[in-house]
Amino acid sequence: MNILNQLINSAYATDVIGTIDLPAGIPKETSQTTDIISALIRFIVVVGGVFALWQLLSGGFQFISSGGDKGKLAEAQNKITMSLVGLVIIAASFIIIAIISKVLFDDFGAILAPKLQSI
Repeated sequence: MNILNQLINSAYATDVIGTIDLPAGIPKETSQTTDIISALIRFIVVVGGVFALWQLLSGGFQFISSGGDKGKLAEAQNKITMSLVGLVIIAASFIIIAIISKVLFDDFGAILAPKLQSI
């Protein structure tokens, strides 16, 4: 019986499945993951803001150079309006995300700056 107990105990003591290493390029710490998410959000917002600014400037130039043509003038006004709407949407998205984050997680930055826990 003693040998059987030793075999059973040794079977439970060893790791049956083994250890699985993460593939290369996958962050091992959760802080690295949150940094990647935050950097991605910042990059998307910066690209959207730069694009909206470019559209606003090109719409203003188009407005100035329309030369009284009603079609070009309307197109320029539409471009300016849409770029301003885009900027408002970018700003409003942060406000909406902060409100949802406060309601669900009782923290304004829980969604935009998540604090992941290690398992």
